[in-house]
Amino acid sequence: MTHPLLRKTFAALSILAGASGAWAADSPDTVFDRYVGAVHTGDMAAVRALIAPDVERSDFVGCRPEMNNPVCLAHYIETTVVQPKAQFTLLHRQLDGDTVSAKLEVRSAWYTKAGVERIVGVDIVRVRNGLIHGFRFVPDFGDEPTAIFFGTLGIGPRAAISSAKP
Repeated sequence: MTHPLLRKTFAALSILAGASGAWAADSPDTVFDRYVGAVHTGDMAAVRALIAPDVERSDFVGCRPEMNNPVCLAHYIETTVVQPKAQFTLLHRQLDGDTVSAKLEVRSAWYTKAGVERIVGVDIVRVRNGLIHGFRFVPDFGDEPTAIFFGTLGIGPRAAISSAKP
């Protein structure tokens, strides 16, 4: 659970980010923190303001061919963490040049509906000039609840295997 004062601070930063765009001097860690703050406050305008126009394409199944890369990534983030009001707990963070790898525990009603309390995985966020240029979430399939949840989506080692034979 995020402390209310911390949530208000993230909200204020998100508003500033949305109003002024990205700051070139922002470190990858700062951009990642702004992303988390925007997600926790449900501020999709701030999330969109963090996404570079030339961001890498997301492989999110919900993206349609007519969506450009920034719209696709924003759709992925909105669908998977903003709408279900996900809350992140940072377990470990590593910075390697322009890339933040943040191991997270993520909780939301979406996971509860699938029968697990939380999932665990790594957000890998590549940042240049204060904007997100690459973003992906890598589930920790070695974590039982994570494997169960993604299995319900047909992803990973717990995905339902078709009994139909070729």
